[in-house]
Amino acid sequence: MAEFRISSDDDQVDLRKLATALTESQGWARDEVSIWDTRRGEVIVNVDDTLLRPPETDPLHRPRHTPADVHRACEHLRREEPSLRGVDFVFLREETARFFSAGWTVADVLHALAHRPDHVVWPTGPEHHGDAWLRHRLTAWRTPDGDIRPSHSQEAAQLRVVSRAGLPMELGLPEDAELSQRPVARPEVARSAADDARRLMRQNSRTTTNSLTHQDRTSENIHRPGH
Repeated sequence: MAEFRISSDDDQVDLRKLATALTESQGWARDEVSIWDTRRGEVIVNVDDTLLRPPETDPLHRPRHTPADVHRACEHLRREEPSLRGVDFVFLREETARFFSAGWTVADVLHALAHRPDHVVWPTGPEHHGDAWLRHRLTAWRTPDGDIRPSHSQEAAQLRVVSRAGLPMELGLPEDAELSQRPVARPEVARSAADDARRLMRQNSRTTTNSLTHQDRTSENIHRPGH
């Protein structure tokens, strides 16, 4: 609970009215704060801590990179997945840190704990829990070389890029290979594919007045050496 006091040397100032206006300006409902007068010519406003702490933006789907972010993500994982409550917290943080560094989200980790890379659902039950269970399920989302595979959301984003570019959805995937055995593209190959997709999208997109205006405005702010 947070508390702040309002006082004034001017007896004509309605402190309670002022306090009410201040709380309303913050978007706080009247029943979420308490305002009361003291005998010393002050007005005290009590505000619940939750009103002062902005809600986390989309905790399930935002990337986590810093150690503090990973720590909070693991706390969220344990709340969302009952099987993780028996997993040592330090072990959970160490096992998931690399995945978060690779751009995975909390939702991606939850998906990996419930599904194999080939989209088959993992078996469930009271016997499926503990440190070994966690490591086994996350290991399935690594290549034989130990690299981390694209997460569920990353794969979906890649497919959206391919679809918008008008490319076949199975582009670059061996027809006879299991999804879990398909190799992860090298960084230079992935960058090249992304560049090709962007070029195709630019070719197939309409050139609007707004986009031309944006290009002109951008070019005016580009200063090249010698010009």
